Amino acid sequence: MPNVILVFKYAFKDLLRHKTRTFVGILGITVSISLLALILFLSDSISVTFVDYLSIDAGQQDLNVQVRHYNGEPENRSNYFEYQDIIDKIQNEVEEIDGLIPRMNLYGDVNFSKGIETQELANARRWVQISGIDFGLENQLEFGKFIEPGTNDLLELSNLPVNHCAIYYSLNDEIRYAENDMIEIRMGFWHGDQYYYSVRNYTIDAIFDFQLKWPVEYTSRPLIVVDIDTLYDTFGNETFSGKCNELILTLKKGQNIYDARDIEGSENRVKKIAGEVQLLIGLKEYDIDSPKVEILGYLELFSVGLTIILVFVSMISMLISGVLINGILKTSVEERIREFGIFRTLGATKKYNLVIVLTQGLLLCNFGTILGIILAQLATEFVVLPIAGALVAQSIPGLAGNITFSTTVWSILISYLIGLSVGIVVSISPALKVMKLQLIESIHPYRKEDVLYKLKKRASVNYKLLIVGGILTVNSALVLFVLPRIMNSGDLSLFAGTLIALLLIFLIGMTLAGLAILPLILRLFIRFFQIFTKKLAPVYRIFIFRYARRNSSTIITFAFTFSFVIFTSSVFTYLGNQGIVSANLNYGADIVIETKGWYEPEETGGGGLFGGGGGFLSISSNPPKTSQDDGFSVNPNRILTSDFKDELLKKDGIERISSVLASPFHLTQIYSVEGKEFTAMIGDLAGITSLDISLIGIDEIYPSTIKIEYIEFTQGDITSSFEQLFKEQEIPECIISEAISLSLDLYLGDLIKMEIQRGDESEIYKFRIAGVAAALPGFLGEFSRMAATANMGGVMISQDVYMTIMDIPPIPYLDKIFIQLNRNAQSSSLDILSQIKKENEGIYDFDIISLKAEVSQQELFFTLISVFFTITLDATVIICLFGLLSSTYSTIIERKKEIGIIRTLGLKGKEISKLFTVESLIIMLSSGTVGVLVGWTTGLLLSISMNLTSGLPNIPVFPLSDMFFVFVVSIVFTLIGMKILLNKSRKKKIVDIYRETM
Repeated sequence: MPNVILVFKYAFKDLLRHKTRTFVGILGITVSISLLALILFLSDSISVTFVDYLSIDAGQQDLNVQVRHYNGEPENRSNYFEYQDIIDKIQNEVEEIDGLIPRMNLYGDVNFSKGIETQELANARRWVQISGIDFGLENQLEFGKFIEPGTNDLLELSNLPVNHCAIYYSLNDEIRYAENDMIEIRMGFWHGDQYYYSVRNYTIDAIFDFQLKWPVEYTSRPLIVVDIDTLYDTFGNETFSGKCNELILTLKKGQNIYDARDIEGSENRVKKIAGEVQLLIGLKEYDIDSPKVEILGYLELFSVGLTIILVFVSMISMLISGVLINGILKTSVEERIREFGIFRTLGATKKYNLVIVLTQGLLLCNFGTILGIILAQLATEFVVLPIAGALVAQSIPGLAGNITFSTTVWSILISYLIGLSVGIVVSISPALKVMKLQLIESIHPYRKEDVLYKLKKRASVNYKLLIVGGILTVNSALVLFVLPRIMNSGDLSLFAGTLIALLLIFLIGMTLAGLAILPLILRLFIRFFQIFTKKLAPVYRIFIFRYARRNSSTIITFAFTFSFVIFTSSVFTYLGNQGIVSANLNYGADIVIETKGWYEPEETGGGGLFGGGGGFLSISSNPPKTSQDDGFSVNPNRILTSDFKDELLKKDGIERISSVLASPFHLTQIYSVEGKEFTAMIGDLAGITSLDISLIGIDEIYPSTIKIEYIEFTQGDITSSFEQLFKEQEIPECIISEAISLSLDLYLGDLIKMEIQRGDESEIYKFRIAGVAAALPGFLGEFSRMAATANMGGVMISQDVYMTIMDIPPIPYLDKIFIQLNRNAQSSSLDILSQIKKENEGIYDFDIISLKAEVSQQELFFTLISVFFTITLDATVIICLFGLLSSTYSTIIERKKEIGIIRTLGLKGKEISKLFTVESLIIMLSSGTVGVLVGWTTGLLLSISMNLTSGLPNIPVFPLSDMFFVFVVSIVFTLIGMKILLNKSRKKKIVDIYRETM
């Protein structure tokens, strides 16, 4: 015990004796560990906050039950259903369900008022959405709240009497009514085959805003709220009492169900509950939507990015901490070699000196780690989260003030163990050096470190060959044995984690390889600075190359950091752009209307690693599963038809409309009662190779309706291919997917055979290829460049030819409709969308999508990612700059004698400062340039690889603004830091410098 006390006493005494060096070391460890802890704390906080974000975006709706229409359903089945029996079943059988909330939604229109201060009405009318809610039940369940517009103050709106209403404030800004005014609402809806219509006056009780009462998309809707009993009274209590068209389900303990760090687990937990509910209420009769799970899909990318950041920051933190501790201990050991020799002379063992050095490293790391964790907690709670909250609130107002600090014991423990383990591991090298030192050598008064020759034991193993062979073996084993097992397991999280690890290893390897050109870049920057500092150029040129090994850790750290910053920025910029491209290719036009209720073939879902059906390298597969295999089919009476398309053309704001006929697989579902199965297959004329396809019938308006800039032809071109497609010819022409072209070796101008199956009939037609497309808007899944997705790939023909070969009625069924709005109507796309839905949802089953809204959703998601990663990466750069300054400070201490000699030769104090500043700038800029080149090259290679698997066009992005920002911050930080560090050395007298070093 006395020895332990003595060791700690001596270790403390030595650290206190070199206060500046100790302070720099502890501060460096504190800052580096604080970044690691900050990332972990942010991860915990985001996980909790994301549950709030899910609630805001989905309006607290975990599940949403609505009527589903199917073939063979009761005649004139309505969208409005009795909800009490369903509620009783769910409450008795599913424990996880917390609340069940019925709502009745319909559409209407109101007159504009001439002003808030007048009762006069204008002739113009505005469509509105009326939402009937059960105030008593929702208040009891604390389901959302009404608030005063422009504030977060609670609005006293606990109930609405019959024939009273409340108006959403953004709608009221348009129609300009005041509280206690009377408003006439004309509303109607389809109930089965009957249309109910009513005109009634309502008293306006409040102008409101809301939180968590409706999904965030309702903020752009013209919403009027009434009590659900008001709608029952308006349209008849006997008919509608106890009915709704939407049943909202909320889950107990949402914090335990949704976890941003476990996306797959969150989805599985919700799916299990939703499956139990679906079995209770019926598989065919009702649809269950899970709004929060849909949003969770976006988070998977964020989770992957967070893992990459965490691994990299851990690596950088350990590297910087290790460099600082190792530098301090090596300098301390070198200065105290004679002291350690005296200890040995006085009877101390070799282990005593070893324990002293290890204890010093442990103390440095312990103090730095504890302070780092405390600093990270304070910075996260009071700096980072408020700033992030302010930035995010601009895009998601509901999150303003709701981003809360949260952490777990594991986050604190991981940070502490990493910090402590680094200190112990790094301390081993200088400690072993002290222990191995010979007694005579350590107390020799003229001891020198450098000698010309050293005797070494003859090696019995060629370690260089062993290392190279080991690396090659590990790489081969990973590809041959590990990856196949991971792929076979089907564990996407494990597969993603493996790819992330390989990606980081590749980035590190590229960075180390890039450092091979560092001498060339150093010489370029030396010549550049020589223009401004000719007198000092010979000196810092010698210093830079003389101390290359000493600066190697700083250079590697900077190269890693810059490469990671540029790599991450370029990849996430690319992914953000690809998200927008994907939305445009998926929907293709300003507004898209799709028939709802199709059962999609499994092949089109992109299963497996390569996103397609069939075997690993196969071009054939079993035919897709048909609807009658499981009795699942749509109601033909509610499918979109060409008559619906003609009605849409009469609406204001719509410039063009293009339609897509129901595919053979869809026709199979439509005619499932008759037992007919429709399929299409193409192949070479001899029929040696063939594939099942998705046959697509389009009209001549398609090329001028969709987003033409996203069309990509690999053979042929837009103009000639579509001209040939719609021209009447003896041999009709078609456009095929690039995937089919690659799989079957079919090219532009080739004749192909198409076999059409219509129930018991089978007929073969001859077609000529007019074009080969890798991307066509509106058909993201059908047109791709990956050969693995060839099965059920897209083949496009004209509608006239399609109707002839499929032998379908003159008023055909439609799969989807593309709508192009005129320029004036672009800003009001949501109004047109809602109007179409209002007028037709009782007649047809369809989904209607606004491309603008989908793109906004993509941009919103990447705003969240951008804020998080920008803060993290900027902090990483600052920490690396601190590592540079710490390393430079250690260098200044070690090179005092050189500074004295240079001062003796005529350099002044200011020139000494300029010398070290230029040297630091050259090192930083050179290693940063290597990092930028490596980071962007790696990001470009990754984006190309991702394009090959996604089938989307490649969009190379160079993050110029991020590079400029990082370099500017680095230069400013270096200039300020060097001025502070060199202030004392610049003013010190030459005599004092020699006195300290002799």
